[in-house]
Amino acid sequence: MKNEEFIQRRLLEESQKLVEAEFYYPAFFLVSQGIETLGTFLDSKPLGAKQQSKKRFHKAVQELFPEPYQSLLEKEWLYKQLRCSISHLSSPGGFITLVSRTHTKKKHLQQSEGKYIFIIEDLVHDFVGACQELIRRLQKGILKQKQMAFCEIDSLKP
Repeated sequence: MKNEEFIQRRLLEESQKLVEAEFYYPAFFLVSQGIETLGTFLDSKPLGAKQQSKKRFHKAVQELFPEPYQSLLEKEWLYKQLRCSISHLSSPGGFITLVSRTHTKKKHLQQSEGKYIFIIEDLVHDFVGACQELIRRLQKGILKQKQMAFCEIDSLKP
């Protein structure tokens, strides 16, 4: 399996399916970790290189996400509130409110009452765009393929 197939199947398609099924927190988890995963394909280090989390997360946001995300990188805010809080506490940081479009009239990444509003459908839309851009770069040879261990979840029948 090529890197772009992994990105397509594991990150892009699964994040969309989670939102379609209204599994918002699992989608939020996948995106928060998936951003860092996208960053692994942007540097020249092996996928399993140690102590690259913050660098890779920032690189992915800087290169693959729309402008509004850039201002959230300041003082590692997005990394700490999104990626670290989800990874270590299984919850967004105290300065993020996660909502669905059906439950708010506010805009994605708008500030309200000292918190940033993250509309899951918009976050996943931007993540999908980032995945598609990375796939494009891999297919055009702008980025080199990286060695990955792929596994599938098999259904074991009795």
